[in-house]
Order: sequence, then C-alpha cells, then structure tokens
Amino acid sequence: MSRRWFPTLRSTPPDTKSEPNYTLNWSPAGIDRARPWSVERAVQDGMERAVWIYKAVDTIANHAADRLLRVRPRSDSSDEPLPPLADHPLYQAMNVKANPLEVAWILKKRASMQLLLSKRGVFLEPTFSRGGDLLRIDLLPPGRTRPVPGKGADLVSHFETVTPTGELRTLDVDRVRWIRNPHPLDPYSGITPLEAAGLSADLDFFTRHYNLSFVHNDARPGGVIGIDGDMDDSELRLLRAKFGGGPSAAGAWTVLTGGNITVTDTSTTPRDMAYETVSLNSKVELLAAFGVPESQLGNASGRTYDNAQAEKLQFWEVTMPPHLSLLAAGFQEDAGDSNEVYFDTSDIDVLRNARSKRLTEAREEVAAGVRSVRSYAELAGYSDEVDDTPATRALWVTSGRIPVPARAADAQAFTPAASPPTRQPPRMAKALDTTTDLPLDDTAAETLRTRLDDALQTLAVRWTERTVARLSAPRHRKGTRHWDDRGTEDTRAGSKDLPVEQVVDVATWQQEATQALQPLIEHASDAAANELNAALGSTGTSTVAVWPALAPLLTDWLAKQASVLAEEVRHADRAGKSLPGITDTTRDWGRSLAAWATGTANRLATATIEIARDQAAAATARAGLVRRWVAHDDGRTRPEHEAADGQTQPLGQPFAVGQDLLRHPGDPQAPPGQALNCRCRLAWRIQH
Repeated sequence: MSRRWFPTLRSTPPDTKSEPNYTLNWSPAGIDRARPWSVERAVQDGMERAVWIYKAVDTIANHAADRLLRVRPRSDSSDEPLPPLADHPLYQAMNVKANPLEVAWILKKRASMQLLLSKRGVFLEPTFSRGGDLLRIDLLPPGRTRPVPGKGADLVSHFETVTPTGELRTLDVDRVRWIRNPHPLDPYSGITPLEAAGLSADLDFFTRHYNLSFVHNDARPGGVIGIDGDMDDSELRLLRAKFGGGPSAAGAWTVLTGGNITVTDTSTTPRDMAYETVSLNSKVELLAAFGVPESQLGNASGRTYDNAQAEKLQFWEVTMPPHLSLLAAGFQEDAGDSNEVYFDTSDIDVLRNARSKRLTEAREEVAAGVRSVRSYAELAGYSDEVDDTPATRALWVTSGRIPVPARAADAQAFTPAASPPTRQPPRMAKALDTTTDLPLDDTAAETLRTRLDDALQTLAVRWTERTVARLSAPRHRKGTRHWDDRGTEDTRAGSKDLPVEQVVDVATWQQEATQALQPLIEHASDAAANELNAALGSTGTSTVAVWPALAPLLTDWLAKQASVLAEEVRHADRAGKSLPGITDTTRDWGRSLAAWATGTANRLATATIEIARDQAAAATARAGLVRRWVAHDDGRTRPEHEAADGQTQPLGQPFAVGQDLLRHPGDPQAPPGQALNCRCRLAWRIQH
C-alpha cells in the first residue's frame, strides 16, 4: 500500500490551543505592528523582558536623575550664561524632596523612564500653597492620564486621570506639566524609541524563547512519524497519546511494537537559527534607537580608551542633551518668564575636556592675531568682563602686538595707543672724537625705546579696558548700589563698595608686562654686549643679566600705578559717582598711563643698553676702559645733564650729575628727576 502521512498532520488545527504564559497582549512579529506600544506594554514586554531595553532606559534615567536641575536668569547671549539662582523653589523640589513619598532623585528617574517608554509622555502635577509657593511635585500615571482635546484655538481642554482607587479626576490645563517627545503628526501623542525598535525587541525575545524551548526539549524540538500500512483507530489514538502531549512531553521518545514505523528526526541546531547573529543585530538596533553605546552600559571590552571616551562624548553630546532639554522644558512655566531651566552638566569630564581643548585653541588664535579678545571672551563666558570696544574687537598682530582694526571706524581709536608721539631724531652730542671713541651704535637705545613704547602703549589700553569691563561684571557689582545699572530689578543690590582689589588686577599686569618686555630687553642687551666685545676685539660672547636687574623695578612701578587707579576708583565710588562716571575716571587714568608708558620705555631702554655694556666690559677685564657722558643737544636737556656732558669716568665709577651720583644715564637707582626721560648716553674709549 502506498505510503501516507500520519492523519493528525493533515487534520485542521483546533481554534484554541494551550501556550506558555510568557506574553501579555503580545502580537507575533510581523503581525499588527500598527498596534501602539502603550506604556504598560513598553514596560512589561520591553523593559522588564529585554535586557538591552532595560539597561538603556536605566542608564539614561540614572544620568538624568544625577543632574541638578537649576534655574538662572535669561541672558542676552547664549554664550554668556548668568549664575544660577540657588534659592529658587524648583531647586528644592527637583534636587532634594519632591513629595512626601519620593526624594527628588527618584522622581527625576521615574520621569526620565516614562519619557522613554510612554507614548503619551509624562504628566506632572505641581502643588502650590495659597500664597503661590511650590510645595510638591507628583507624577501622574501615564497609562491612566490623557489630555482631552479642546475646541477652537484651545489645543487641550483639560486632563483626565484615574486614581488607583478608580476615581476619575479632572485637572485644569494649568495644573499639569505635560512632557513628551513630539510626534510629527499627532499633537496629542509622543513617540518613543520602541516605536522604531519594536521589531528588534520582538525578534530578540522570540529568538531567546526559541533557544529556551530548544534546551527544554532535550535539544530536539520534534520529529515526523511515517507509517507503512494500515492502522485502525485504536492504534491511532495510542500514537496520539504518546506523542501529542504538548510542550511538557516534547522531546520524549517511545518504542512501539508492531508494523513498520519509521521516524524522521527534524531536530535543528542553534546554528540553523543563526541565534548569535540575530541577537547581535537586535542589540545593535535597540541600543541605536535609544542612543546608548555599549561602553556606557558598563561593557567597554574590545574598545581602546580613546574609543570608549569617544562613545562617552557622543552619548553626552547626542543622546542626553535633547532628553534633558525635554525634561527641563516641562518646568519652564514654574521658573518664570525672566528665567530659564536647565540641567547642570558642567561636571561631566568629557564635556569639560572638549570645552577646555576648544578654549586652548581659541587662546592660540588670539595670540596668533586671528581671533579678537572679544570673540574669545564670548566663547569662554567672560563677555561681562570685556566691553565691546575697538580694542577688544581688533586683531592683535603677534609682531609687536600691533592692532588690526576690525572696522574702518575703529582705526581712529588706535591713534593714541598705536602711534607713539613724534620723537626728535637722535642728535649727536657736542663733538665726538671718532678717532678714539669705540665704534658703538649710538641709536641702539632709541631703537629699543620705540619697541618698548609700542608694547607698553598696547598694554596700557588693554589694562584700562579690562578694568572697565571688570567694573561692569555682575559678580563685581553684586551687593553694591551699581547692581541695577542695567535696568533689572533685583534684590541683590546693596551698599557695599566696589571690590577694587578684584577689579584692578595688578598681578595680571605684571605677568603680561613680563611676557611683552622681557624678550625685547634680553635681545637688545645681548646685542649691545656683543657689539662692545666686537669693538674691543674680544673673540667670546658675554652673558649679561639685565632683565633680573630691571624686573623688580618694573614690578614696583606697576604696583604704584595700580595703587593710583584703585584709589581713584574707590574715591569715585564713595563720592557717589554712577558706574559710567567711574568708567570715565578709569579711562582718564588710562590716558595718563599712556604718558607713563612713554617715560618708562625711555628709562628702560637707556638702562638696558648701558647696563649691558657695563657688564660686558667688566667681563673682558680690559685695562684702560673709560666712559664719557654724552648729552643731547636739542634745547630740552636738563641743565645738570648738560653740565655733565664730556665728563669722563673709569669703568665702575659713577658720574657726578648735579647733586647726585649716576652709574650711567637712566640709572634705575637714581632719583626719578635724574632718570626719567633721560636721552643721554655713554661713549667708550681705551685710555692709554
């Protein structure tokens, strides 16, 4: 008789069958995918059953809960954030205690998880006292809360929620804070990552369930039994009883007697289902939907340190900012129109590293003359300390720190600082004996004087404008009567004096003066010493130390100028001047500082050349070296210096100039009346 299949394989399956209770309202993959992921399904079929969904949601929510929610006044510029308000009611509710049942950390974590899993979004109910003070914030159940569409221009009429006891509550719109990731088409709905990654979640679960059944069935999910010959009904019932026991009997084998029975094993292996590939693809797709790299879940194996850091940076630059912004936006109504709500991420190391690197590059751009000081201040958040002036807008060329105006209208503003006063060309003294004097460059001091004056004039403008900017900085005006100068009403005004010691930053002045002047002085002093050695026929090069002798004097001179400015600002403040008036006082001081810069440049230049030649001559130990005082002959020379003209002294002996003894013109240790603006010089000769 021809072979026929076991009859039960041809019979119509029953309408219902017994299944393991491993799903709750779950549709097989590929069937009815239009069915939305309710929050209950997202939690039960997603987060509580798929390891990658759980870990991604838990990671994002933990990070969101760790961030402090802060409120700060709105700023005119996004690059100029103002300090946060520590006493705002939202700070207490969202960072300490949200309600009697939950601390703020738990509330923030639950809200974050609901935002990731709830298609309807997150519903928060703040409670206020009769006086309008925020008392608590509660989360409403997203599965039992819904917005009721309004009529006309009102998008939402009210909200309805069902309490755990089954009571229907109606809430006005202003009593609910509704947060959701907006749906592109439906304003009453949100969208979650599971909407896009649902198939991956289904596939991940069913491949795992298949392998679980595979193990339970002794790695043999079933077989096909073929029978040769006829079989009566009693034998058929016997076979059905042996092999039709459902999943609990699957994998069990029975030996039958009688008849010719063949068994075809249809068992499979995990390789046939490509479980590893399917599982890997599901993991990649799920983590991509949530935007969480695997290294942020605690598994950084197979990655270098740089790759793990790059994934962490991507997580904090791509995934977390929009998530935190959505959560913060829900509380904007309670912060006030003049304030903004944000989550503080300033302590995230990868964000600090990226910002620090960018600021370093910006400082290099400023030093190279391709970025303005104002541009850097805005990038670094210091724009309240740097006014928008021609000096701060200009590009400062590295060579000599010469400003390049950013606008044609700014060019005139640099005329006093960038163009030093017209100088008389150096004139020869009363008659030089060119046959016996050593051939030294009598314009060396004048050349150095020009360079030093340019540098000091630039620094004078910078110090003046920086002081003006610091006077206007909120942190320096806070607590003083100048707090409300910008027209903002605030209780932080007070009666304190301006913090002059913080506004006048003499330490920075001294550092910048050293950076600008030391290279010029060292280069000129080395050149003067080598020139004298060449004139004497010395084959070596002298090592001179001019800057260590002048640096303490420059520090003292700057401290005195800073003291004068501090006293003028303090006096103007206590005299009742407004902030613009104090600013005018500061700029008046800046104009006097320009004259001081010219005099200081003259003194430093003359002293540099003469000290360098003295040290070089002493090092050669050449006998018979004498020096002759040479005064300018232009009608502006001091009488004492005019009288000293032609006076000759051996190396190491001072010159008698009036009632004082000077080692050389511009002697830093001489009285200011003898050294300031001195343009005299020394001529050298060998006396036999």
